[in-house]
Amino acid sequence: MYRTRIALLALLCLPLTACFEEPIREHLHLSLRGDGPVVVTVVQEVTPSNDIGDNPELTDRLEESRDTIDYSLDPWSQRFALLEPLAEHVSIERVDGELRRSIHSGVLSSFDEVLRMVEADGLTGSLEVVDGTAELELFPTGGSRATYTQRQDTDRLLSEWSAVLAVYFESVVALYAHLDEQPNRAVPCFAHIFDKHEGLGNTGPLEPVEENLVVRVKDAMEEVAFALMVPSGQAFSLNELTRLVYDPFPARLTIAVIGEVLGSEGLEAGADFFDRPPVDGWNALKSLEGRWISPDLVTAAAAPVSDDRQPDPDILVLASTPRRYFPPPDAAEVESAIVAGLVPEEMLRLVWRPPPTADADKESVDWLAVMANAETSVPD
Repeated sequence: MYRTRIALLALLCLPLTACFEEPIREHLHLSLRGDGPVVVTVVQEVTPSNDIGDNPELTDRLEESRDTIDYSLDPWSQRFALLEPLAEHVSIERVDGELRRSIHSGVLSSFDEVLRMVEADGLTGSLEVVDGTAELELFPTGGSRATYTQRQDTDRLLSEWSAVLAVYFESVVALYAHLDEQPNRAVPCFAHIFDKHEGLGNTGPLEPVEENLVVRVKDAMEEVAFALMVPSGQAFSLNELTRLVYDPFPARLTIAVIGEVLGSEGLEAGADFFDRPPVDGWNALKSLEGRWISPDLVTAAAAPVSDDRQPDPDILVLASTPRRYFPPPDAAEVESAIVAGLVPEEMLRLVWRPPPTADADKESVDWLAVMANAETSVPD
């Protein structure tokens, strides 16, 4: 099996450790008004070397990433170099001399310049303003950053993970069937699964049959969660590999617009911004909630984000949520469902009404201030 057994520090005890956060993170943020200049901000973050343990393959990957950013050899710097921004700003953050984060911002004269940046990663689109209404459309064009070897590895690992998921679904179905017969035992069982007992009254000990069910679920959840971790001797997690193979644009993409939003399609609304849905194995798993089990326990407890942003399941809410379950699938059914979920949205669409602006000379605008404002508004 692809997983390397390591001692997890209370894997399903919250708050979770930062081991689920991806070691290298790319984020492209667009700040749009209408058909004028666009502020582009690229944030790249690299996990500290002392946070990854003894893994030479991952260490080499992180060092290479730091070097390419340091010497402006990373893909984003190369793309900026092909353009002529109206203004540009680059900053590097280091801790103890080690690069941790880079921010590269630029004001591009039009959305066509943005397309020149993103088309290299398989994304294209258009931005039009008609009768005071702006309409942005983005759609994938295919392609992938993955190498042939990464594609081969992903196929194999997905097959293995699907077998793990089949065991997980079976274990949760068995638990939910028991709780159907004894619904008053939901709180103690969920409390032991997530190791959260404070404020819940008497949650133990469990009955022998419950202890067996709970241990099976916890063990299965731990196995499933390995998809978010980089195994010893490897440079990528399975979740990263699925994004490299299946998503033509594997960086996070967020969009902020100035004006009244009239509608959106295929985008996830955040606080003052819109997020392109990620395409990876973990989100494909999340999309299966309700197909065989509901609620899904493992995606309620873990996500490929930092420890301070990990989900925090509410035991009382989980226990009172209506439970649904169906005959558990075999590994082949799971793999088919996961692969079907690894398809990017065919079209991303955002429509808004920009505020009226006076015709002004571009040279009179303080673009450095505009970029600084955009950088501070990049979503976490």
